[in-house]
Amino acid sequence: MKGLKNELGQTLVVVALCMTVLLGFAALSVDVGLLFKAKRDMQVAADAAAAAGALDYKYNNSTISAQAAAKVAAASNGVTSANVVINAPPHYGPYVGKTGFIEAIVTDPAPTFFMKMFHINTVNVKARAVAGSGVIDACIWALSRSGTDVSLTGSGSITAQNCAIYDDSNASNAMSLTGSGSISAKAIGIVGGYSVTGSGHILPNPPTTGIGPAADPLNLSPPSIPTGTCSLSDCDPKNTGSGNKTLDPGTYNSISNTGSGTLTLNPGNYIINGDLKNTGSGKLILGAGNYTISGDFKSTGSSSLTLGSGLYTIGGDLALTGSGSMTGTAVTFYTQGSNTLTGSGNLNLTAPTSGAYSGVLIYQPSGDTHAMSITGSGGDKIQGILYAPTSPLTLTGSGSLNVSLDIIVDTIKVTGSGSITDTNYAVITNPNSVLSKLVMVE
Repeated sequence: MKGLKNELGQTLVVVALCMTVLLGFAALSVDVGLLFKAKRDMQVAADAAAAAGALDYKYNNSTISAQAAAKVAAASNGVTSANVVINAPPHYGPYVGKTGFIEAIVTDPAPTFFMKMFHINTVNVKARAVAGSGVIDACIWALSRSGTDVSLTGSGSITAQNCAIYDDSNASNAMSLTGSGSISAKAIGIVGGYSVTGSGHILPNPPTTGIGPAADPLNLSPPSIPTGTCSLSDCDPKNTGSGNKTLDPGTYNSISNTGSGTLTLNPGNYIINGDLKNTGSGKLILGAGNYTISGDFKSTGSSSLTLGSGLYTIGGDLALTGSGSMTGTAVTFYTQGSNTLTGSGNLNLTAPTSGAYSGVLIYQPSGDTHAMSITGSGGDKIQGILYAPTSPLTLTGSGSLNVSLDIIVDTIKVTGSGSITDTNYAVITNPNSVLSKLVMVE
């Protein structure tokens, strides 16, 4: 009986039992750790797919193209197409049905090791991501690092009620207001300081000073510029009388409309190795297409101008200053000279909403310092992005001028007695513009 009370070896039994449990937990922790890693890998694949799809949709405006790009991105992260669902627009969450947002759902079976003892050979790991165009908080950037970047003189005003103004100058008068007018925005950030002379005011009051300089929000690539030699029977067509004339696409040395008649350029691509001028009292109608103008493009006098959709590459000056109506829908001007737009008649210019220059109305390349001037009146409609990061802009209003512009220039000077109200183009008018940020929202 005494031997039955011998307690030697009990510890070994307890340790053996505990080791079984501990090894089980260790095995479980290994599998769980591997599943967490698989989850991270799936999330990377989902993020990449959503971002690639959203970026593709932004530039191609095609659901099919976006879905294909998203699946390629997922595959490059080790997930086969069969395990990827791309929804454009999203089917779940707060962005359901929102155009421009891409939802990527990635599901992949991850193998287990120790769980196989419990007949669990794989565990489905799922990840989801949504990407699309986010909000740009500014609509006016003045990028010069010295001197007065933003100035207003007179009794007029400029209002950016839905967005911010960034002033990159470190000068004490980086923003200057002289007279009885006003500069107001949702927010104003200035690297240096500001000055107010007269009865005018700046809102918010005071603006935020001492900020770090804002970076150029765009990085556009210039277009390729085609060349050609005229081999037509008339390389310098002119419409000088009261009659009408029609031209077909091709290469010309110059084209002019100086009479009271109508000159029509049929849709297509044109190369003009000199000037394109509309200086009479007639009409110039340009069909949809791409126009490469080595010299000046001018529409002056009482003539009217109709611009077909397309890219207008201008090596000289752009001067649309006529008193007649000037309209253009889905147009982009790439200019290498000065730009002058005057809306004393009816100025109606809007940028394209798709393609490589979606949203860009005027593009003056970095390093180009030619001046830009826009004078508008109450009936004008101007929508798009003015991108001239090293050029000065003068903006003049008469009456009440409402525009939808994102302005990225070296300096901006506001003159006149009218009120200029600017809304955030990239957010309100064209969320798919090149200025819209691509963000991961889920």
